[in-house]
Amino acid sequence: MKVMHEPSGTSFEAPDGWQVQETGHDAVLTVVEPKHGEDVVRANLVLTVLDTGGRSFRDWQNGTEGLLPGELRDYLLVDLHAVEVDGRPGGTRLAHHVDERGRALVMEQRFAEAGGTGYTLTATVDSLRYPLIADDMSACCASLRLPEAVER
Repeated sequence: MKVMHEPSGTSFEAPDGWQVQETGHDAVLTVVEPKHGEDVVRANLVLTVLDTGGRSFRDWQNGTEGLLPGELRDYLLVDLHAVEVDGRPGGTRLAHHVDERGRALVMEQRFAEAGGTGYTLTATVDSLRYPLIADDMSACCASLRLPEAVER
C-alpha cells in the first residue's frame, strides 16, 4: 500500500494490512504491522523529514552516525553505503540495537537530503524475524519517493 506523508509530499510503500499510527509530530510518520501478541515487537516503518541544519549530506550523515550509539542501546553498525534514492544521492544503513526491554532489533534505513531537508525511512523488526521479512523491509525502504518539487 502506498503511504503518503502529506506535510512533505514524501511517499513509500508499506505491506498491505499495516496501519498508520499518529505520532503527534508533523515530521514523523509511523506505520506498524498488525499485532501478533502482547510481547511481540511489531515491525514498523518510520519516516522522518527534518531540517539538516544547513549541513551537507555527508556532514548530516556523519552527525547521524555519531548520534546513533548514544540514542540506541547496544548500537552496532552492520553496513553503511551510498545508494541513489529517488534520483538523488543517498545512502542505506543496516544496524542492530536493543530496545528498552532487552529485545534485539534490526533496522534498515534509506536516506537522502535535498534543499536542506533530510528524508529518512527506517524499517525495524526483531532480530529473530529479520530473515523472514528482510526482503520486504528492503523493498519498502527502496520505495522511498521524495517530494516532486525536489531537484533530481
